[in-house]
Amino acid sequence: MTLCRRVPFLTFVVSPKRKVKINLSGCNFDCRGCFAIAKQEVGRALSVEELLNLLIKSCQFIYGEMIEDVQFTGGEPTMNTDYLLSLIRQLRELQVSKIGISTNGHLLGKDLVKELRSLDVNYIKLDLKAYHDKIHKWYTGESNAKVLKAVEILNRYGLNFYVRTIFIPDVIDFGEIEEIARFLSKINKGITYKIYQFSPEYVKNNISKRRPTEKKMLKAFNVARSYLDHVEFYTTNTAYKPDPYKCIEVRSDELLEDFKRIDEISKLIIKDWDMQYLTMNQILTS
Repeated sequence: MTLCRRVPFLTFVVSPKRKVKINLSGCNFDCRGCFAIAKQEVGRALSVEELLNLLIKSCQFIYGEMIEDVQFTGGEPTMNTDYLLSLIRQLRELQVSKIGISTNGHLLGKDLVKELRSLDVNYIKLDLKAYHDKIHKWYTGESNAKVLKAVEILNRYGLNFYVRTIFIPDVIDFGEIEEIARFLSKINKGITYKIYQFSPEYVKNNISKRRPTEKKMLKAFNVARSYLDHVEFYTTNTAYKPDPYKCIEVRSDELLEDFKRIDEISKLIIKDWDMQYLTMNQILTS
């Protein structure tokens, strides 16, 4: 049977550093604050070979050559490990030198971590939504026991990784962030921890109507930094956000109407929002 996954879009970062983010749709969590279009099984169903063909043609069209840096995100990339591992192996054959995975960590057990290490995966971005299991279950629908274990496994097997959390006022607040930082410090004080600002504009439900202020983000940063050596925080349109970057998306033709809403909201809250995009059909027929 041919392995397939649905792909809603690919993001091609043009500057400051060239990188491709492959979005694999479908997720084993049902996070109340998630606004990712890839949360559902949407987009074009592509085999590994079809996705690689789309990637190669897109890179040639946008960069004029094959990219060297690819990140898998979603959705949840680890939901179909055979598909993911096959992609990674074939990317290595294409001389892709840097491969990363953004994951919720729920399926990141010892066997998969050992496979990823054997394939020299360069980095893992692990989302730790909440420390207390009751809050995590309420927020995601699943226990965080496997996620907490995944942090220990990644550290034990020496994979390069960092942990990140979204600061959601009154939900994932100072107390949760402090408990996460304390937990990480007991494993390894050198683990990098990144705190991101919640954006209520994207979320359809009323999980929280407030965006944490820059002052509160700084407070959360200082709380976490009292436990860990490497802490960062990012807010929208402030000096603390990552360097501005330019990117081009290659979007599934079947989802263009869905993307309109996302673009309209982004224009309201992000300065100089100018998302350029192509469609998969445009790339494949060029």
